[in-house]
Amino acid sequence: MCRITIVVIAACLVFLSACTSTEQGTYHKTEVEEVVRKKDLPAEVLMVLPKGYEEREFTYKRKLKDGMTSYDVYYEKGGNQFSINYDAEGKVLAEEKRIKLSAIPHNIRVKIEKILSVHYPNYKVLMVEELYKKNEMLLKIFFSHPEARTGLVEAIFESETGMLREFINIRMKSITTFN
Repeated sequence: MCRITIVVIAACLVFLSACTSTEQGTYHKTEVEEVVRKKDLPAEVLMVLPKGYEEREFTYKRKLKDGMTSYDVYYEKGGNQFSINYDAEGKVLAEEKRIKLSAIPHNIRVKIEKILSVHYPNYKVLMVEELYKKNEMLLKIFFSHPEARTGLVEAIFESETGMLREFINIRMKSITTFN
């Protein structure tokens, strides 16, 4: 009888820990974003900004994630919106291109929507981007959900399989941060 009780308790603990990993309140990394001016960028980043654009065509953000500061430069080219993510030394960390959710292949989109629904029922997609990082294309989905820790969440998915890489809570210093 004692062994059965131990097995039942162990099974319950495993089940409960599996359930809590999908709740909205579970821990996700948090990224803090704030709009900055060109003069706030490190000199190394200023030197590598895309050329051939007027200054007013850029939006700049400073991001803090995992104790690391990076800088995003947003711009428009040919009707498409892009951003480049730099470290403080001006090295490109990632490039992003804004796309529509409908541009994602149907089978991948269905997988992504199912994963988001499981973790955040009734979520609302705000923006979708292709993320090019380390010779790999990923998909970045920004969405809102009232039970998310910060209200805004970013989900990173593999573009080929729709497999979830991570959720990141987004905390903005001002409403204008969401570009």
